[in-house]
Amino acid sequence: MAEILKLTLLSPERRLVQSVEVDSVTLPGSEGQIQVLPGHAAMVGTLHTGIFEYQAKAEGLQSGVISTGFFEVHGEEVSVMAETVELKHEIDVVRAKAAQGKAEAELQDPNLDEHKFRKYQLKLQRALIRQQLGGKSVG
Repeated sequence: MAEILKLTLLSPERRLVQSVEVDSVTLPGSEGQIQVLPGHAAMVGTLHTGIFEYQAKAEGLQSGVISTGFFEVHGEEVSVMAETVELKHEIDVVRAKAAQGKAEAELQDPNLDEHKFRKYQLKLQRALIRQQLGGKSVG
């Protein structure tokens, strides 16, 4: 069993971490939450919007919000590619509440087409998850 696990986490806007040694990675997969530990079997999966965590050897537990994308586990590497990624300390709860209000207002429009309805559903989900994580106090 491999003793090392390295995480790379990126979105189109930024590379959050590159080959950082971690003890574990927990992701919101499309089939439910998945935890990757050293020695995990190779796999590829899709991500849903939700809370992710990783236990970095140097920095300790890190958490944040991730939205749709995919991940791959291959050997000692875990690669995560997501539409958006935001660490807990970066979350602006006031902005997330405003985004929730806007999404809820848009969802009330009876003339909303299916594509826009799904878009605002996802925006509402992301706003609620950001508030959930960002509103938690540390320690």
